[in-house]
Amino acid sequence: MLRRATWVCGLLPALPPQRITDAGVRFAEMMNSKKSLLVLLLLAGSLHGPLAAEELETYELKPILVSTPSRMIEPLSDSLASISVISREDIELSVAEDLFELLRLQPGIDIVRSGGAGSQTSIFMRGSNSNHVLVLIDGVRVSSANTGGYVWEQLPMNQVERVEIVRGPRGSLYGSDSIGGVIQIFTRSSPQPYARITGGSYGSAEIEGGLGYEGETTQISVNAGYRQADGFSAQNPDGYSYHPDDDGYENSNLGIRGSTLAGYGSWEYSFLGLKSESEFDQGVSETNQNIASLGLHGNFSPDWDYQILGGYTREKLSSDFEYFTTGFKSRRWEFSWQNQYKQGENGKLSFGVDYYNENGKSQDSWDKSRNNAGFFASYDLFLERLHLQAGGRYDDNSRFGGQFTGQLALGYDIGSAWQALASYGSAFRGPNLNEQFSPGFGGLFPGNPDLDPESSDSVELGLRWHSENLGALSVSAYRTDVKDMISFTGEFYQAINIDQARLEGLEFDYTLARGAWLVNANATFQSAEDQTTGEPLLRRPDQKGSITVDRSFSNGSWLGLEWFHSGKRLDFGGITLDSYSLVNLRAGWVFTPAWRLELRGDNLLDEHYEPAYGFNAAGRSWFISLAWMP
Repeated sequence: MLRRATWVCGLLPALPPQRITDAGVRFAEMMNSKKSLLVLLLLAGSLHGPLAAEELETYELKPILVSTPSRMIEPLSDSLASISVISREDIELSVAEDLFELLRLQPGIDIVRSGGAGSQTSIFMRGSNSNHVLVLIDGVRVSSANTGGYVWEQLPMNQVERVEIVRGPRGSLYGSDSIGGVIQIFTRSSPQPYARITGGSYGSAEIEGGLGYEGETTQISVNAGYRQADGFSAQNPDGYSYHPDDDGYENSNLGIRGSTLAGYGSWEYSFLGLKSESEFDQGVSETNQNIASLGLHGNFSPDWDYQILGGYTREKLSSDFEYFTTGFKSRRWEFSWQNQYKQGENGKLSFGVDYYNENGKSQDSWDKSRNNAGFFASYDLFLERLHLQAGGRYDDNSRFGGQFTGQLALGYDIGSAWQALASYGSAFRGPNLNEQFSPGFGGLFPGNPDLDPESSDSVELGLRWHSENLGALSVSAYRTDVKDMISFTGEFYQAINIDQARLEGLEFDYTLARGAWLVNANATFQSAEDQTTGEPLLRRPDQKGSITVDRSFSNGSWLGLEWFHSGKRLDFGGITLDSYSLVNLRAGWVFTPAWRLELRGDNLLDEHYEPAYGFNAAGRSWFISLAWMP
């Protein structure tokens, strides 16, 4: 069992010296709790002993290929972006029930889940809004055309093969929505059969399995799963609609992914179908989502490759609040054609076109459509120690007009172990259909068809270091200015372009793979300020961090600990939520080559905290799984 440990890259504008000093002070404060110190001492002590040279199962840092940062396959070390990668093996070793438990361990990402399994989950990247993150599944846009957000709480872990996280703007490649960054999920693709059952706290039960076929020219895999949980009350007495009953969750899912080789290229296709029901205090929501893709990879010559991708996303959401109901539907068709042309040993040109048409409907209210066409190009120049990258994109939207975005980045190798990086990028977010066309509620909070897109400018500086024996470190500093942000503060609280925000931050990430041990530590210090009011943006902590320590054994078994800390956050009503720290356990016992028993313990110290004001989080929880993986 060789685990691929990834290290985060990237970086941004130098912060004022006082900000950097304050960041160091906040890090010391973050670590200054008896519980946190106790955990860190235990983790440090576990590494004190000698590493057994005879261990057959070892962790190591291996070269990794990524495709999200530049829309073409490249070694992670060649990318000039800040990147994290979560592999299928990372997912299996974590024994996590939800993807958010892995995402929150990544630098620059803050997550708010308002309750238990199936509750609304929001992701904030580098202090930006939750709809400032472009979400792709197998290359297809999946955020709702109505709300601009993705239903993270509905994505099942058993369907995820790999996650690539790019922090920082990517408007010059993808167009709208990537002010904070891009998260791309690749669905499960292994033809190997497997089965897994899980039971645990809060009435949790899950069954999943998959099988496939692999021949000389064809590969296909089918995966399915079902999960249900009795849950706990999503809200406490401070909540706006508190009801002291358990809020349960149910999810069924089916995934198909395959590829076929032909004489002129390779066809790839995928389908993901999700159906879920989520209870919340005094209500219930039902979600149906279908995502499909079909792509062709080929080449016109040895130096000219191309990819063609067609995608379809459909989402239906209905909610019953006992006294009234709501219903929303969204649908998106999309097409892209991308090319990469290699110019000798030093140059690489990428260019292409995108088109998508989307439609949104609100129950008994509105039914609107729009389309978007974009053209993009980028060029990479590789010299002896210098890597330069420049790109631009123009989008034309039928509802809000044209937008140009650009990107400029450079990386410079300082000897064999160090690399310095710098970049500038612009991005935008087009208003969603709800912001444009919603009639509001009783004449209040109506949409505005004349809204302009939100736009941003970002700068980043970074430093990477790696050593064969001492691990890998990356440090990044960034600043993003966002303007024309949409706010419901016009007449009758209509949506208007008025708000501005400044997002600044410092990120550290360190990974060490040594023998049978793997250690990862990261910390984020950020300031996200609404410049219209001078107040911090809600639900973004000034600091967060995590440490994970994993130990593998010769038969493939493993044991690991996670420590996660989040600082104080401002919430609605001027409420400041307390900081909190979590300690989690992850373990697996491989008792035969094909069978293993897995265990996860969440919140071992039974920390009581509110992820958002008026909402509850899970207490100490245990989950046990039996897996068959021949």
